[in-house]
Amino acid sequence: MSTPPSSPPEPAGARDLAAALDRAVIRGAAAWPGLEVTPALFRDYLAARVPEVDPAAALEAMALEDLYLACACVLGDRRAIAAFTERFVKVSVAAASRARRGGPAADDMVQLVLEKLLAPRGEQPPRLAEFGGQGGLRAWVRVTVVRAGIDLERTQARRIVAEPAEPTAELEALATTTDPELDYLKQHYRDAFRDAFAAALAELDPRARNALRHHLVDQLSIDQIGALHGVHRATAARWIARSREALLAGTRDQLRARLRLSEGEYASIMRLIDSMLEVSVQRLLSG
Repeated sequence: MSTPPSSPPEPAGARDLAAALDRAVIRGAAAWPGLEVTPALFRDYLAARVPEVDPAAALEAMALEDLYLACACVLGDRRAIAAFTERFVKVSVAAASRARRGGPAADDMVQLVLEKLLAPRGEQPPRLAEFGGQGGLRAWVRVTVVRAGIDLERTQARRIVAEPAEPTAELEALATTTDPELDYLKQHYRDAFRDAFAAALAELDPRARNALRHHLVDQLSIDQIGALHGVHRATAARWIARSREALLAGTRDQLRARLRLSEGEYASIMRLIDSMLEVSVQRLLSG
């Protein structure tokens, strides 16, 4: 009876890589306990990102703890996304805001960066999956924050060139009506409305402001907004409708705190506010 041939011994390099992957999995799990990442899944995630040249040594030098968090975020783990937002995105946005004044509000910028890094891209994984662990995650996120700020500035510059009219002039033109009552209100309460509207807009949560920005400023369709956030178009439509309602209600409440008007006058001024909402959002969220 012949003896079956024995399997060839595993190359030393393969054994070293397997051991390094095992150690990496342990390091990642120890840094972020409780995240929903199985050892086998993170092992495969790492193996796909290890350089071909001297992979075992390269793996030891990678930012394994950051890769573990990124992997969990890509998988949609809510605790991972919350930690990523607090420790990496908000810190990077705050640093960028100190360096570049006049940009969007920090909360809005955080939402924009999260959309860029975590939103689905059709058949492609979220952009955060491109982080390869060569260097820390915070520096990698900071590059995305800076690029997002530059993109916003370029978009705003193009919009100014395409629409050279002064925003105030557009507001005045839109508010001029054939209704003498509305024209009277516009003339007498324009400043109060502008301040109340700006305050109400600032009180919206970042998702509500971004929903209005995408719809009214960026001119995205309901389908595009839904795809950007990974939700059904009906959900995106509800976001926009609720954001609009919240903005109108907030403006009304702000005006009540500033003006002493009758109920009839409030009803009339709300007609004016409703007619001016779109251009007002464009003016405040574009700048």
